[in-house]
Amino acid sequence: MKTLGKTIAPLLSAFLWCSLIIAQTNGAPIDQSKHQGLVALDPDSSIKVLYSKGYQAEAKRQADLISDAYAFLSKIMGPKKEFYVLVVAQEDWSRNAYMSIPGLPEYYKGNIIVGAGQNAMADEYAQMISSFPKEMTKVLYEVYQNDAGQLDMKLFFDKLAIHELTHNFQDPNNQSGYSVSRWLEEIHANMGLYAYYKSERPKELKYITTLVNFSLNNPPPNAEFTSLEDFDANYYKMNPSDYGMYQMKFTKAAEKIIDVLGYEILEPLNVFLIKYDESFKDKMGALELKTKLGEEVHPLLAEMANNWE
Repeated sequence: MKTLGKTIAPLLSAFLWCSLIIAQTNGAPIDQSKHQGLVALDPDSSIKVLYSKGYQAEAKRQADLISDAYAFLSKIMGPKKEFYVLVVAQEDWSRNAYMSIPGLPEYYKGNIIVGAGQNAMADEYAQMISSFPKEMTKVLYEVYQNDAGQLDMKLFFDKLAIHELTHNFQDPNNQSGYSVSRWLEEIHANMGLYAYYKSERPKELKYITTLVNFSLNNPPPNAEFTSLEDFDANYYKMNPSDYGMYQMKFTKAAEKIIDVLGYEILEPLNVFLIKYDESFKDKMGALELKTKLGEEVHPLLAEMANNWE
Protein backbone atom coordinates (compact mmCIF):
# COMPACT_ATOMS: atom_id res chain seq x y z
CA MET A 1 0.00 0.00 0.00
CA LYS A 2 1.18 3.50 -0.73
CA THR A 3 1.76 5.78 2.23
CA LEU A 4 1.60 9.54 2.45
CA GLY A 5 5.38 9.43 2.68
CA LYS A 6 6.84 12.91 2.55
CA THR A 7 3.73 14.59 1.18
CA ILE A 8 1.65 15.46 4.25
CA ALA A 9 4.44 16.82 6.38
CA PRO A 10 5.82 19.55 4.09
CA LEU A 11 2.37 21.11 4.07
CA LEU A 12 2.18 21.07 7.84
CA SER A 13 5.75 22.15 8.42
CA ALA A 14 4.80 25.80 8.09
CA PHE A 15 3.93 25.77 11.78
CA LEU A 16 7.61 26.63 12.40
CA TRP A 17 8.47 29.97 13.96
CA CYS A 18 10.38 32.90 12.53
CA SER A 19 11.88 36.13 13.99
CA LEU A 20 10.29 39.54 13.48
CA ILE A 21 10.52 43.11 14.79
CA ILE A 22 8.53 43.91 17.95
CA ALA A 23 6.18 46.90 18.01
CA GLN A 24 4.38 48.17 21.08
CA THR A 25 0.56 48.29 21.24
CA ASN A 26 -1.15 49.46 24.43
CA GLY A 27 1.83 48.27 26.45
CA ALA A 28 1.82 44.76 24.94
CA PRO A 29 4.63 43.75 22.57
CA ILE A 30 2.49 42.83 19.56
CA ASP A 31 4.26 42.66 16.23
CA GLN A 32 2.52 45.17 13.96
CA SER A 33 4.88 44.78 11.03
CA LYS A 34 2.30 42.55 9.31
CA HIS A 35 -0.65 44.98 9.65
CA GLN A 36 0.33 47.13 6.68
CA GLY A 37 -2.40 47.57 4.06
CA LEU A 38 -5.08 45.71 6.00
CA VAL A 39 -8.51 47.12 6.89
CA ALA A 40 -10.09 47.08 10.36
CA LEU A 41 -13.31 45.07 10.42
CA ASP A 42 -14.76 46.72 13.53
CA PRO A 43 -12.47 49.06 15.49
CA ASP A 44 -14.77 48.89 18.53
CA SER A 45 -14.82 45.08 18.75
CA SER A 46 -13.14 43.42 21.72
CA ILE A 47 -11.31 41.15 19.25
CA LYS A 48 -9.34 43.21 16.74
CA VAL A 49 -9.72 41.90 13.18
CA LEU A 50 -7.83 43.23 10.15
CA TYR A 51 -8.45 41.94 6.64
CA SER A 52 -7.33 42.20 3.03
CA LYS A 53 -9.37 44.63 0.97
CA GLY A 54 -12.27 42.94 -0.76
CA TYR A 55 -12.60 40.15 1.79
CA GLN A 56 -14.93 41.68 4.36
CA ALA A 57 -17.39 38.77 4.25
CA GLU A 58 -14.57 36.27 4.86
CA ALA A 59 -13.24 38.45 7.67
CA LYS A 60 -16.67 38.49 9.31
CA ARG A 61 -16.91 34.69 9.06
CA GLN A 62 -13.46 34.21 10.57
CA ALA A 63 -14.16 36.82 13.26
CA ASP A 64 -17.32 34.99 14.27
CA LEU A 65 -15.49 31.65 14.48
CA ILE A 66 -12.55 32.96 16.48
CA SER A 67 -14.78 35.08 18.74
CA ASP A 68 -16.86 32.01 19.52
CA ALA A 69 -13.78 29.87 20.17
CA TYR A 70 -12.23 32.64 22.27
CA ALA A 71 -15.36 32.81 24.43
CA PHE A 72 -15.17 29.05 24.99
CA LEU A 73 -11.44 28.90 25.70
CA SER A 74 -11.28 32.06 27.82
CA LYS A 75 -13.91 30.67 30.18
CA ILE A 76 -11.48 27.84 30.86
CA MET A 77 -8.09 29.57 30.70
CA GLY A 78 -8.90 33.20 31.46
CA PRO A 79 -8.63 36.20 29.13
CA LYS A 80 -5.87 37.06 26.69
CA LYS A 81 -6.21 40.82 26.75
CA GLU A 82 -4.50 41.85 23.54
CA PHE A 83 -4.22 40.12 20.16
CA TYR A 84 -5.12 40.58 16.52
CA VAL A 85 -6.74 38.37 13.91
CA LEU A 86 -5.40 38.98 10.39
CA VAL A 87 -7.53 37.64 7.53
CA VAL A 88 -5.12 37.63 4.61
CA ALA A 89 -5.75 36.98 0.91
CA GLN A 90 -3.33 34.93 -1.18
CA GLU A 91 -2.22 38.02 -3.08
CA ASP A 92 -1.25 39.71 0.20
CA TRP A 93 0.27 36.68 1.89
CA SER A 94 3.91 37.58 1.35
CA ARG A 95 3.30 41.01 2.84
CA ASN A 96 0.99 40.20 5.75
CA ALA A 97 1.86 36.65 6.84
CA TYR A 98 4.96 34.99 8.22
CA MET A 99 5.09 31.65 6.40
CA SER A 100 5.45 30.98 2.71
CA ILE A 101 2.40 28.81 2.01
CA PRO A 102 -0.78 30.92 1.60
CA GLY A 103 -3.76 30.03 3.74
CA LEU A 104 -2.24 28.06 6.61
CA PRO A 105 -3.35 29.52 9.97
CA GLU A 106 -0.44 30.65 12.10
CA TYR A 107 0.36 32.52 15.32
CA TYR A 108 3.24 34.83 16.19
CA LYS A 109 3.69 37.64 18.73
CA GLY A 110 0.01 38.42 19.23
CA ASN A 111 -1.12 37.88 15.63
CA ILE A 112 -3.40 35.02 14.59
CA ILE A 113 -3.30 34.84 10.80
CA VAL A 114 -5.86 33.00 8.70
CA GLY A 115 -6.40 32.81 4.97
CA ALA A 116 -9.08 34.60 2.96
CA GLY A 117 -10.45 32.90 -0.12
CA GLN A 118 -9.22 29.54 -1.27
CA ASN A 119 -6.42 27.93 0.71
CA ALA A 120 -3.45 27.18 -1.57
CA MET A 121 -2.23 24.46 0.73
CA ALA A 122 -5.65 22.82 0.81
CA ASP A 123 -5.65 22.75 -2.99
CA GLU A 124 -2.20 21.19 -3.08
CA TYR A 125 -3.23 18.64 -0.49
CA ALA A 126 -6.34 17.69 -2.48
CA GLN A 127 -4.17 17.15 -5.56
CA MET A 128 -1.87 14.92 -3.54
CA ILE A 129 -4.80 12.84 -2.26
CA SER A 130 -6.11 12.40 -5.79
CA SER A 131 -2.83 10.71 -6.73
CA PHE A 132 -3.42 7.82 -4.31
CA PRO A 133 -5.56 4.74 -4.99
CA LYS A 134 -9.28 5.43 -4.56
CA GLU A 135 -9.73 2.51 -2.17
CA MET A 136 -7.08 4.02 0.08
CA THR A 137 -8.60 7.50 0.24
CA LYS A 138 -12.32 6.65 0.09
CA VAL A 139 -12.98 7.90 3.61
CA LEU A 140 -11.33 11.25 2.83
CA TYR A 141 -13.57 11.78 -0.19
CA GLU A 142 -16.61 10.94 1.93
CA VAL A 143 -15.76 13.31 4.78
CA TYR A 144 -14.00 16.25 3.13
CA GLN A 145 -16.72 17.01 0.63
CA ASN A 146 -18.08 20.53 0.15
CA ASP A 147 -21.59 21.57 -0.90
CA ALA A 148 -20.63 21.08 -4.54
CA GLY A 149 -19.61 17.47 -3.86
CA GLN A 150 -15.90 18.20 -4.36
CA LEU A 151 -12.96 17.22 -2.17
CA ASP A 152 -12.19 20.33 -0.11
CA MET A 153 -9.32 20.13 2.37
CA LYS A 154 -10.12 23.60 3.71
CA LEU A 155 -12.56 21.65 5.86
CA PHE A 156 -9.47 20.48 7.75
CA PHE A 157 -6.92 23.26 7.35
CA ASP A 158 -9.24 26.14 8.26
CA LYS A 159 -9.89 24.46 11.61
CA LEU A 160 -6.25 25.02 12.58
CA ALA A 161 -7.11 28.64 13.38
CA ILE A 162 -8.27 27.38 16.78
CA HIS A 163 -4.95 25.59 17.29
CA GLU A 164 -3.25 28.95 16.75
CA LEU A 165 -5.72 30.71 19.04
CA THR A 166 -4.70 28.29 21.79
CA HIS A 167 -1.02 29.17 21.22
CA ASN A 168 -2.11 32.76 21.81
CA PHE A 169 -3.29 31.85 25.33
CA GLN A 170 0.07 30.21 26.06
CA ASP A 171 1.83 33.49 25.26
CA PRO A 172 0.46 36.28 27.51
CA ASN A 173 3.36 38.62 26.70
CA ASN A 174 3.44 38.03 22.93
CA GLN A 175 7.02 36.80 22.85
CA SER A 176 9.01 35.16 20.07
CA GLY A 177 9.57 32.06 22.20
CA TYR A 178 7.82 31.53 25.48
CA SER A 179 7.76 28.10 27.11
CA VAL A 180 10.20 25.39 28.14
CA SER A 181 8.76 22.79 25.76
CA ARG A 182 7.65 23.00 22.15
CA TRP A 183 6.14 19.50 22.14
CA LEU A 184 4.02 20.44 25.14
CA GLU A 185 2.94 23.68 23.46
CA GLU A 186 1.80 21.72 20.41
CA ILE A 187 -0.12 19.11 22.38
CA HIS A 188 -1.85 21.86 24.34
CA ALA A 189 -2.70 23.80 21.16
CA ASN A 190 -4.27 20.66 19.70
CA MET A 191 -6.15 20.14 22.97
CA GLY A 192 -7.73 23.57 22.51
CA LEU A 193 -8.62 22.73 18.92
CA TYR A 194 -10.13 19.37 19.78
CA ALA A 195 -11.97 20.63 22.89
CA TYR A 196 -13.62 23.50 21.05
CA TYR A 197 -14.95 21.41 18.20
CA LYS A 198 -16.02 18.57 20.47
CA SER A 199 -17.94 20.94 22.74
CA GLU A 200 -19.23 23.66 20.45
CA ARG A 201 -19.28 22.20 16.91
CA PRO A 202 -19.43 18.43 17.34
CA LYS A 203 -20.73 17.85 13.81
CA GLU A 204 -17.48 19.33 12.48
CA LEU A 205 -15.16 17.29 14.70
CA LYS A 206 -14.88 14.62 12.00
CA TYR A 207 -12.98 17.12 9.84
CA ILE A 208 -10.14 16.99 12.37
CA THR A 209 -10.14 13.37 13.47
CA THR A 210 -10.55 11.72 10.05
CA LEU A 211 -7.35 13.13 8.56
CA VAL A 212 -5.42 12.49 11.78
CA ASN A 213 -6.48 8.83 11.87
CA PHE A 214 -5.80 8.40 8.17
CA SER A 215 -2.31 9.87 8.54
CA LEU A 216 -1.47 7.70 11.54
CA ASN A 217 -2.58 4.63 9.60
CA ASN A 218 -0.39 5.65 6.65
CA PRO A 219 2.82 6.97 8.25
CA PRO A 220 5.82 8.16 6.28
CA PRO A 221 8.58 5.55 6.16
CA ASN A 222 11.94 5.75 7.89
CA ALA A 223 11.27 8.53 10.37
CA GLU A 224 14.52 10.12 11.54
CA PHE A 225 13.03 11.61 14.71
CA THR A 226 10.25 10.21 16.89
CA SER A 227 10.88 11.09 20.55
CA LEU A 228 9.59 14.19 22.32
CA GLU A 229 13.15 15.21 23.09
CA ASP A 230 14.02 14.91 19.39
CA PHE A 231 11.13 17.24 18.55
CA ASP A 232 12.44 20.04 20.74
CA ALA A 233 16.10 19.51 19.87
CA ASN A 234 15.51 19.42 16.11
CA TYR A 235 12.53 21.75 15.80
CA TYR A 236 14.09 24.00 13.17
CA LYS A 237 16.00 21.37 11.21
CA MET A 238 13.99 18.15 11.22
CA ASN A 239 12.69 16.55 8.06
CA PRO A 240 9.27 18.08 7.32
CA SER A 241 7.88 14.56 7.01
CA ASP A 242 8.81 13.89 10.63
CA TYR A 243 7.34 17.23 11.73
CA GLY A 244 4.02 16.49 10.09
CA MET A 245 3.80 13.09 11.77
CA TYR A 246 4.52 14.64 15.14
CA GLN A 247 1.56 16.98 14.65
CA MET A 248 -0.77 14.09 13.89
CA LYS A 249 0.44 12.25 16.99
CA PHE A 250 0.07 15.40 19.08
CA THR A 251 -3.53 15.77 17.94
CA LYS A 252 -4.27 12.15 18.79
CA ALA A 253 -2.71 12.65 22.23
CA ALA A 254 -4.81 15.79 22.70
CA GLU A 255 -7.93 13.83 21.83
CA LYS A 256 -7.16 11.23 24.49
CA ILE A 257 -6.36 13.81 27.16
CA ILE A 258 -9.55 15.80 26.59
CA ASP A 259 -11.73 12.68 26.34
CA VAL A 260 -10.37 11.31 29.62
CA LEU A 261 -9.84 14.47 31.69
CA GLY A 262 -12.32 16.93 30.21
CA TYR A 263 -11.95 20.49 28.95
CA GLU A 264 -10.83 21.93 32.28
CA ILE A 265 -7.40 20.31 31.95
CA LEU A 266 -6.56 23.05 29.44
CA GLU A 267 -6.21 25.60 32.25
CA PRO A 268 -3.60 23.96 34.51
CA LEU A 269 -1.53 22.98 31.49
CA ASN A 270 -1.66 26.56 30.21
CA VAL A 271 -0.54 27.80 33.64
CA PHE A 272 2.29 25.26 33.54
CA LEU A 273 3.50 26.50 30.15
CA ILE A 274 3.47 30.11 31.32
CA LYS A 275 5.16 29.28 34.63
CA TYR A 276 8.01 27.32 33.06
CA ASP A 277 9.02 29.79 30.42
CA GLU A 278 11.87 29.62 27.93
CA SER A 279 14.44 30.46 30.62
CA PHE A 280 13.93 26.96 32.06
CA LYS A 281 15.31 25.26 28.95
CA ASP A 282 18.79 25.43 30.43
CA LYS A 283 17.64 24.54 33.94
CA MET A 284 15.22 21.63 33.53
CA GLY A 285 15.94 18.25 31.97
CA ALA A 286 13.44 16.02 30.18
CA LEU A 287 12.86 13.78 33.19
CA GLU A 288 12.27 16.69 35.56
CA LEU A 289 9.86 18.28 33.08
CA LYS A 290 7.78 15.12 32.85
CA THR A 291 7.85 14.66 36.63
CA LYS A 292 6.62 18.21 37.23
CA LEU A 293 4.00 17.76 34.53
CA GLY A 294 2.58 14.78 36.41
CA GLU A 295 2.72 16.51 39.78
CA GLU A 296 1.46 19.96 38.78
CA VAL A 297 -0.97 19.18 35.95
CA HIS A 298 -2.04 15.52 35.92
CA PRO A 299 -0.35 12.09 36.08
CA LEU A 300 -1.90 11.10 32.74
CA LEU A 301 0.21 13.67 30.91
CA ALA A 302 3.40 12.39 32.52
CA GLU A 303 2.41 8.83 31.67
CA MET A 304 1.82 9.72 28.02
CA ALA A 305 5.12 11.61 27.85
CA ASN A 306 7.07 8.77 29.45
CA ASN A 307 5.52 6.18 27.12
CA TRP A 308 5.73 8.22 23.93
CA GLU A 309 6.44 6.24 20.77
